Amino acid sequence: MTLSGPLRHWLGLGVVALVAALVLFLGYSFIFEHPDEYFMQPGGDGLQAYYATSFYAHYDHGAHFSGMNYPYGENFTYPNLQPAVAWTMGLLERMGIPAAAHAVGITNLLALLGVWLTPLIMYVILRRLRLPAWYAVLLALLIGFLAPQIQRLGDHMSLSYPCFVPWLWYCILRMLEAPRRWRWYVIFGVSSLVMGFFMAYFLACASFFLLGHVLVLAVRRQRSGYTWRELGYMVAAALLPLLVFRTWLWLTDPTTDRPPNPYGFLVYVTTPEGVFTPYLEPLRPLWNQIFGTDSQGFEFESMAYVGLVAGGVLLATLLRVLTHVVRRHRQPLALRRIVPVNLSTSLWAAGLLLLFAAGVPFIFPPLDKLVEHLGPLRQFRALGRFAWPFYFVYTTYVAYYLHGVWRHQHRQRVALRTLPWLPLLLLIWAGECWINLSSRAKVAAGGAGAVEYMQGTHPLIHQLSWANRKPSDFQAILPLPYFNLGSDRFLLEGSAQSIREIHRLSLATGLPELSAYVSRPSIGQVMRHVQLLSGPLLPKTLLQDFPNQKPILILTTPQSLTLAEQRVLSLAKRLVTTPTVSLYELPLAALAATTTAQERAKAAALLPTLPERPGGLRATTAKGVFYDDFAKSPDRRGRLGAGAVHQRKEAQITLYNGPIPAPADTGRYEISVWVNGKTDFGYGAILVRQYDAAGAELDYQYTDGRICTDVDGDWLRVPVQVRIRPNAARLEVRYACQDQLIDDLLIRPLDTDVYWSDEQRRPVLNGYRLAP
Repeated sequence: MTLSGPLRHWLGLGVVALVAALVLFLGYSFIFEHPDEYFMQPGGDGLQAYYATSFYAHYDHGAHFSGMNYPYGENFTYPNLQPAVAWTMGLLERMGIPAAAHAVGITNLLALLGVWLTPLIMYVILRRLRLPAWYAVLLALLIGFLAPQIQRLGDHMSLSYPCFVPWLWYCILRMLEAPRRWRWYVIFGVSSLVMGFFMAYFLACASFFLLGHVLVLAVRRQRSGYTWRELGYMVAAALLPLLVFRTWLWLTDPTTDRPPNPYGFLVYVTTPEGVFTPYLEPLRPLWNQIFGTDSQGFEFESMAYVGLVAGGVLLATLLRVLTHVVRRHRQPLALRRIVPVNLSTSLWAAGLLLLFAAGVPFIFPPLDKLVEHLGPLRQFRALGRFAWPFYFVYTTYVAYYLHGVWRHQHRQRVALRTLPWLPLLLLIWAGECWINLSSRAKVAAGGAGAVEYMQGTHPLIHQLSWANRKPSDFQAILPLPYFNLGSDRFLLEGSAQSIREIHRLSLATGLPELSAYVSRPSIGQVMRHVQLLSGPLLPKTLLQDFPNQKPILILTTPQSLTLAEQRVLSLAKRLVTTPTVSLYELPLAALAATTTAQERAKAAALLPTLPERPGGLRATTAKGVFYDDFAKSPDRRGRLGAGAVHQRKEAQITLYNGPIPAPADTGRYEISVWVNGKTDFGYGAILVRQYDAAGAELDYQYTDGRICTDVDGDWLRVPVQVRIRPNAARLEVRYACQDQLIDDLLIRPLDTDVYWSDEQRRPVLNGYRLAP
């Protein structure tokens, strides 16, 4: 019996749905059986995503997330919590449906649902492009299960929906078929906006992908037949969702000082290697062995791998084009002669987006100088993610190409023994699909224990009661080792254990974290947080914004603490000790206390006894010191007085290059500067080199500004300690930075305190002000 066309189509769709479900069950049966029990990624960004989603669903509502960055919280677009998912869970929770308790299971099943839907959408696209049903079934499964976003399962759950991009493409294809029908413009706009509330990258990707089609059609307008009005409709469909999303952010996000230049715009870009070479075992080691390559510098964000078969088709296509050019055929070789017109248009549009994902044109001088002026576009710092449309469009072209070759050979009555090349290629493709899917399944299989981790009770709460304390006695939890991540200004990583333990305790108690692990938080708020670890001469201004005087609950894990963290812990009282976690009570008064008054009284008694040196310096020993306030610098935006070094371009600026302040001294020195924390770029690093009389380098030390914690208002102190080497004759101090203000360079022996007065005649000790 011969099946009708519509029946074949729907039967094929049913086969795709069934086979995709079976494949997913084979790979993730443990999650389907126990969805709440497994983290797709039991640490890092993956664990943070589960925590943020669950905390919001339990304790928050609206657009505010209070689980981190206490006491300010954060707009729920910036934590890794999939706003649309978390908001829906919270709504169900308030309706009496216990969704928050199943945040892990819901997140997991939604992600796998996105993977399952991808082959179905690709099948509809392939059928729309007139490929036969049986072939569309096979290729839809292969394209769907090799999707690069499957590798996001766990680390970036908000990005792990491979069905989103092909659905947007399907909407665009329907627009191209009927440019005067409003339905698909509306569906595209609503879809892209909803996807933006999973992750803003999808919204931007939708907009840029459609605009790429508009550009291609505009260039081809005479041949394509589209009017300027129809192209205008497409532009509106591309831009209106962006405008709506941006307006929503403006209405709900009061923060005005997010980092304007996040790191990575021209770093996290795609590359030919990331698109056309395998990156998973066992294929990557084999590839390296055959071609003599390596995996060093293989950036995760560059990956949009199309598969070995698709790479071979690229070579075949290029060879065909080259042959066409060499033979000087008069008739141009156009894609529209090989594939359907709409697929040709999409391939050109996806190619343009692939170039953008590779950083083109901004990777080429002098256009690289424009990057810092790109405004909101600069916020999309992982450009490599914009290569995903190319994956789906190009692999569809590969499917069409292989089918065309097979049909051509079949029509030419090529012997059947030469035809098995197609099944062989599809088998290779299927093998890569299984590697892609199973590699993430292995990680997820190691993430058991989520039910115990996410449950509402915690053994520490019971032990806390033994110390006559309960969670409501505290207002927030401070983790030590301390972490503050996501701002691109500070890189205080804490430890994997401290992050894991505080997330768990925060969920169980409802207490927010006195730290941040969100994307692009307020610079000022982050600086006030980090200031909690500052020395005793600096006030802790964050405490002024606390809503009450309840103490802080400190959570520590066995990893070693920095000196700053040890000082904070010394102010607290131990409550609970276990082999993995200890809890301490830290009164706000103890944390707020400074030694400024004592040091000011000490200075008043000591200064009259110390001889004055050039520049108004007084030191507690006779050893040599050096201080430069850069008062003569053209830029007048100084810290303690007018004048500071300003380095606009990315470079290393020399702050000192001269003799050791105390010749023949081989003791330890501290060299410090203060940098402004509110400039548009990061904090850079201080670099110190020692040379002998002949100019040979004897020693090199540096400190990354991102790990420093002494914050005074808008300024951050960056110190480095060095031991003067024997025979050292010259000291060189440089600062590597971009668009940075640098002030108050001080070189002193560690056993020597240095005093001076600022422009208002207020005392200063080693760079710290002793008066308000």
